[in-house]
Amino acid sequence: MINLMKNRARIAVGIVLACTALLPPGATPLLGDQSDRTHQIGSKIKCMCNGCDQAAGKCYHVGGAYSGPCDTAKTMLKEIDTHIAAGLNDQQVLDAMIKQYGPLAYVEPPKSGFGLVAWLMPILYLLSGLTLVVVVMKRWRKRPAAVASAAGANGVHVSPELLARARAQAQRETEE
Repeated sequence: MINLMKNRARIAVGIVLACTALLPPGATPLLGDQSDRTHQIGSKIKCMCNGCDQAAGKCYHVGGAYSGPCDTAKTMLKEIDTHIAAGLNDQQVLDAMIKQYGPLAYVEPPKSGFGLVAWLMPILYLLSGLTLVVVVMKRWRKRPAAVASAAGANGVHVSPELLARARAQAQRETEE
């Protein structure tokens, strides 16, 4: 009885492997709804369900009774599949999806046009902050010298004789 069950399992695995081997090169078995290429393109497009803020190709609502891509992500992946079936390349598919959903659908902004600002702003903020820190530190370094020169400018000047007399008095008082 156990041997019969093992043989049936082996036969089933063999049939699945044989069917997979008979597929033409580049074809994907129907184990999932979409191909790897669809998910790669979908990972560059944001899921527009407004609930997860993840890429459409990686939209998985983790937790709770439901865990998996939302209906919006599934729809977007099917649209990507449709564009791929129409013979569009990856960039053309992305352009078509952005045309349909708008520039908010980008997971990361493009490195051209207004999207370039989003890439450059962190660098500009870092350089501005660094410049501000350097300027403030230079002013702090100059401050003690400015305070000392300002004291002499106010007319408070100690003669060397008075300074020597004060040191001698301090020396006597500390010896006792």
